[in-house]
Amino acid sequence: MLGAAVMQPEHSYRTRSSSFCKVNEIFLIGDQLREALQDANLIKNRKYHLRTYRSCIVGKELVGWLVRNKHCATREAAIDGLKVLQQHSLIHHVCDDHEIKDELLFYRFRRDDDTYMKDKDLSLFYRALELYNGLSTRSVNIIRSYQQDGELYRNAFQGSEFVDYLLGEGTVYSREEAVILGRRLLENDTIRHVTDDFHFRDDSRLLYQFTLDFSKRRQLSEVFNYVPHNRKRDDRQTNTTAKDRQFQFHTPKSSPTHSPERSRRRHSIGGNSDFLVVEGDNKGTLGNAGDDRLRSMSGDSGNGTDCSETGCEQFGTTRSVLLRHATVAELESPDTPYIKQTIKIRSDPVGYGFVIRGNSPIYVQAVDPMGPAAVAGLKVRQYIYSVNGVYVLRSDHKTVGKLIMQSVSHVTLVIMTHKRDAGM
Repeated sequence: MLGAAVMQPEHSYRTRSSSFCKVNEIFLIGDQLREALQDANLIKNRKYHLRTYRSCIVGKELVGWLVRNKHCATREAAIDGLKVLQQHSLIHHVCDDHEIKDELLFYRFRRDDDTYMKDKDLSLFYRALELYNGLSTRSVNIIRSYQQDGELYRNAFQGSEFVDYLLGEGTVYSREEAVILGRRLLENDTIRHVTDDFHFRDDSRLLYQFTLDFSKRRQLSEVFNYVPHNRKRDDRQTNTTAKDRQFQFHTPKSSPTHSPERSRRRHSIGGNSDFLVVEGDNKGTLGNAGDDRLRSMSGDSGNGTDCSETGCEQFGTTRSVLLRHATVAELESPDTPYIKQTIKIRSDPVGYGFVIRGNSPIYVQAVDPMGPAAVAGLKVRQYIYSVNGVYVLRSDHKTVGKLIMQSVSHVTLVIMTHKRDAGM
């Protein structure tokens, strides 16, 4: 019996980390800064020793402009922010002889001398920016709102119309080449399927969205949201090494002699478990249960990502459990496929039993199947929206860990779950 073909979701491609999302945000911050400097007439041709350097800016003028226009609070912060742009190949010294300095040196955005094309990710970003600007024009009107399966998706476009546009503009020579470009954009987290179920296809039934809000104006200081914390600063605050911090538990109001670490035992989950469950040994050596109910660990995971743990030991692997990293903008969007749920977790004598990870947003990396969090219904890959009524979607894992540690006997979380994982 013949019938209509049913599209099967594809999940194998969604294995990328949040790194591309963060890099694309840095690219966009740099490009918007370049536009602002052009509007301020600070990017222009300059002469030095009878030689003309085109489309450049003086380092000292740039830093001063950033502080005056409140992009950064201090000249030192402005330098640090510009160094992030330099590290991501957005700006460079005109002769590539200096890093960013608050001095009378000439710098140029790589977009203005086409050297950005040497960086594949940056080149793809500018391709995406040009496509967004073209697709968003009223004359084209490809990006618009769609109603599909009872859901309203704003600022979306059909896969087939995207392909038609590329062919019409002459930027590709075939539909197959257009699909390849669409897949590259999706794999770099520049576009996404509206429910994250399909790779890019030349299909009118599939809707896609740009992951970046290109219209939102950004400040240079926002680059610090997308780079690792300063490890030197962390090292000055503690004498422990990064490896020590990875396995160190901080127990509020508990002494080393009577801490839960002294009385836990390890149980492997299955033969090839990714983590170990931590429990008390029921020998009455936990001390004051009210003081020792929560254990939390915060620190560098060893591969450039941060995590916090409550009630279970560090994973045997540091790989993220996320299939695809959602941004805060996606989670807060009116069209988000994520739904909110409130859960209340009561601690046992040794903690809550779950691991959080990430920065803006934070998500659940692991749940102890024998712990209180699992009983309450907490699951991996859920994003944490609030802790005891405090909004934390834009917070880092250390801040959220401290909020959880303030709760002695129970914690109330509002979590966000994808409709697909929630069974809806």
